Amino acid sequence: MTGTETHLQLLPAILYAVDPVLCKHLSATQPFFALAATLTLYAHDIEEYGDIARLFDFLLASPASIPLYLFAVIVESRKAELLEIEEDEPEMLHSILSKLPKPLKLESLIQRTSELYKQHPPESLPNRAWSRVSANSVLKTTHDPLQLAKQTLADGEVMSERQAAEIRRSDDWKRRKLRLRLLSRKYRRPARVATFGGAAIAAVVIAYWLRGGAGEMSLGSALPVLSRLRQEAWSVLRGYIF
Repeated sequence: MTGTETHLQLLPAILYAVDPVLCKHLSATQPFFALAATLTLYAHDIEEYGDIARLFDFLLASPASIPLYLFAVIVESRKAELLEIEEDEPEMLHSILSKLPKPLKLESLIQRTSELYKQHPPESLPNRAWSRVSANSVLKTTHDPLQLAKQTLADGEVMSERQAAEIRRSDDWKRRKLRLRLLSRKYRRPARVATFGGAAIAAVVIAYWLRGGAGEMSLGSALPVLSRLRQEAWSVLRGYIF
């Protein structure tokens, strides 16, 4: 799923560019409703062979991001129906959006999709949606026809492996953040005690220095103590995270 998230996030950006009101109405609904249709190039939603062939001709001859634009056009065509549902009912909206209307008026949808792509190409989409897509994603590696014509199979394999590595790093980072969040909840009270204790130690060191107590501790000698305390605290935290 990680590899598709940034792709699917282009859909809200496209909708915002074409219809901010409709986009806001759907903002509580994550765009995963478009996953099945865009992943299969709509093949599982269309029954007529002639329609599938026509749609495949259009999609395969177009940039790789076109299936998302087509889905945005389909959503746009259902605006009246979608606005009748309260925006605080994301489950209902998701259920409707995950099922394409039948029959699909393919020719008008294809024409509108081509127009929308020309009016709002990926690099012009709001909220920096396009910049969040990996440079190794098929959406970008096939975006420029001239660059695509120069690519070899070996180039494709290298870019595919790079994106796979990016996805692995992203998944690993998400797991670490989740683990840290769970640990922070579990040890919230001890963490507060530890924080208070650390602050108390720091206060004692500073007070001792201000009073000029035994040993005439200077600010220069107090700072290393505080630095060591901070390093030890960070070492403990790293042990939980990593």
